[in-house]
Amino acid sequence: MGVVRRLSASFERAVGVSELDPSIRAGLHRQQIRAIVEVLPIAAAGAIVAALSLVWVAAGTSAFPAVLIWAAALLVSLRRGLTLWRGSVHDGAPGDGTLRAIVTDTLIAGTLWGLVPILLIGQDQATVTLITAVAIAGMLSAGGLILVTLPQAALAFLVPIFLGSLVALTQMQDGATALVLAVLLVCFMAVIILASQRHVRDFVVHRVSEMKISEQNEIISLLLKEFEENSSDWLWEFDCDGRIDRVSERFEAAAGRTRAALVGVDFLAFLQGLGDGNDPVIRGIKTAIADGAPFSDVEIRIGEAPGETWWRMTGKPARDEFGAYRGYIGTASDVTAEKQAERRISFLAHNDALTGLVNRARFTELLKQNVARLERYGSPFAVLYLDLDQFKAVNDSMGHMVGDRLLEMVARRIKNIVRETDIAARLGGDEFALILANECETATVAGLAARLVEDLSSPYQIEGEFVSIGVSIGIAVAPINGIRPDQILRNADLALYRAKAEGRGAYRFFEAQMDSDLRERRMLEAELRQAIAENELVLHYQPLVSAEDNRPSGFEALVRWNHPIRGLVPPSEFIPLAEQSGLIKQIGDWTIEAACAAATVWPGDLNVAVNLSARHFQLSDIVSVVRDALDKTGLPPHRLELEITESLLIENPDEVIEKLNRIQALGVTVAMDDFGTGYSSLAYLLKFPFDKIKIDKSFVTASSEDAVARDILRSIVSLGRTLKIHITAEGVETLEQVEFLREIACNQLQGFYFAKPLEELDLAGYVLANAATRFDARADDAAGAQPRTGATG
Repeated sequence: MGVVRRLSASFERAVGVSELDPSIRAGLHRQQIRAIVEVLPIAAAGAIVAALSLVWVAAGTSAFPAVLIWAAALLVSLRRGLTLWRGSVHDGAPGDGTLRAIVTDTLIAGTLWGLVPILLIGQDQATVTLITAVAIAGMLSAGGLILVTLPQAALAFLVPIFLGSLVALTQMQDGATALVLAVLLVCFMAVIILASQRHVRDFVVHRVSEMKISEQNEIISLLLKEFEENSSDWLWEFDCDGRIDRVSERFEAAAGRTRAALVGVDFLAFLQGLGDGNDPVIRGIKTAIADGAPFSDVEIRIGEAPGETWWRMTGKPARDEFGAYRGYIGTASDVTAEKQAERRISFLAHNDALTGLVNRARFTELLKQNVARLERYGSPFAVLYLDLDQFKAVNDSMGHMVGDRLLEMVARRIKNIVRETDIAARLGGDEFALILANECETATVAGLAARLVEDLSSPYQIEGEFVSIGVSIGIAVAPINGIRPDQILRNADLALYRAKAEGRGAYRFFEAQMDSDLRERRMLEAELRQAIAENELVLHYQPLVSAEDNRPSGFEALVRWNHPIRGLVPPSEFIPLAEQSGLIKQIGDWTIEAACAAATVWPGDLNVAVNLSARHFQLSDIVSVVRDALDKTGLPPHRLELEITESLLIENPDEVIEKLNRIQALGVTVAMDDFGTGYSSLAYLLKFPFDKIKIDKSFVTASSEDAVARDILRSIVSLGRTLKIHITAEGVETLEQVEFLREIACNQLQGFYFAKPLEELDLAGYVLANAATRFDARADDAAGAQPRTGATG
């Protein structure tokens, strides 16, 4: 089948079928099959006669039983083939499946006929050989002629017969005769293929031309019919005195007057009565008529919006056979729908389809116009860049339809707030912009921005539910904050970025420092990329100690940037930048592997903890990263602890929990960091079996003076005991805090009271110093003494 398919594809390329349009090709295939089906009964009858002849001549030979079986199989194949081919014509345009079925059917038939010479020529009987040769030659000729219009089927039928005949010739005892017959067979096959190629090429050209002509005729007929049914043109005519003297039915309907009311009326007066507000157009027609000149495609507006209509008129002077002026004759058509479509297209080209506000392209044009006016007249203006806060959360939780409704309502509120001279635009998504071209003093702009923040932050009622969002606004005033369109918009965007960074729900004017901050941020990002490439990142380790005896039980790995000029850069300066730029993925992956590698040389009872950024977790294939780090370093999984914050679980909690389960299945400990600061911390304890809870340091710090904080700490520790979850307290800085946390049976402590984050070279000294403390503690325990307290190391 593969060989036949490739040969068939080559045949189609040769005759030009493969390059045809799919619809034309489908029609051509249908005609090819129909041409074959028309002669198929005659071909079937001939095949039956040939088969009976072969059965007769095979009687008395050893091949007779096999020939009978072959004849039965042939009859079944013929019956199936007739049904298949006729059905393919009536089923509409044949698809690839139908063509494959037809090719398969012809291949089966060709294979059956290919068996005949193998069965009979080997009998070495002259009569049998002669009749078999005639039958096979007839099948080759008939197959080539009947199937010539469908190359795939022709090849599928002829190739097996050709191959079977060659095989049979190898069985003949007379080698010379077999060779001559083989040469004749090859020549015969070549002639059939070449003749078929020429015939099918002519067939394809002829039928494709017919189909294209038929298709064109159908299109023309359809267009003419549509024009006759939907044309709104009508004829008008006035005499040499300028009075209407011929009125068609469509003219009556369009003018809304009877024939009697129109005949005899001055044509120009009639137009002036209709074309209110179009005096220049009417004057142009009047001038053309006075000069005896034709006019064409003149558009007249009739009435006022929104019920206005539009006529398009064409006219030329009429003269009799002697050339004497007889008046004017022309056509008119109602083009109201066309004008409305033009307006709609123009609106969509310049306005946002959802909100009706100016779109980004039109906003850019208007911004350039205001810049040009600034350059020419010195007219200042202000640009406000608005970005909705919490819109994505609404869109994700309530669906895009609610999100679209919300954007429409926001746009209406903006329209109600801004002045008629102001320009309001939707730039895309949840971003909007305003151009204030008049009264753009700082106080005026600030007042408008404050109103926008207040009004747009008020709840929206959508489908019976109240939705709350906010808005942040950045403001740039030209020419103070720029004189180029891109510069002004960029500075407004920088001010917006500052408004968002300072807590959202506010407006900020552009300040020169913002531009400096941006350049510094970009420089820092470039340096951070270089730092990652040049291995400038290092890990420091803060001890995690047992609350019972201050003995170190592990270390938390904290990333630092060892800048060649600035020195050690704390994570608070570069981690937010890394999260915004996506570099956090590389930093986080490196931190996990480096921490595991460092821990492999520690005593076996010391674990290493790594805090995972929510952004790192989202960007990285975290499960594979952890698995690869453990495999590469050889660190036992139970010695690695991964800390996550509640913010990671807010979006897509099911996906996050599934990944955490896979990490935990590796044997790695999973801890919830900053416990108590989120509103759903307890709910997440039910969704995922955390191994450890790290109490946020704000509670530990407050416990020195706040009784409520101490009660909360007691509750959290009690909860940990109930759920069998290990409890760690962060931010421990005083002996008083240590004693209280030990009193309430907290499991583990961490903070500056014990040690600041240590460089890797200092870890050995810290561990050895505390090993001595550990031995002292064991001795004291043996003597009945209390465990030591206070900072160690």
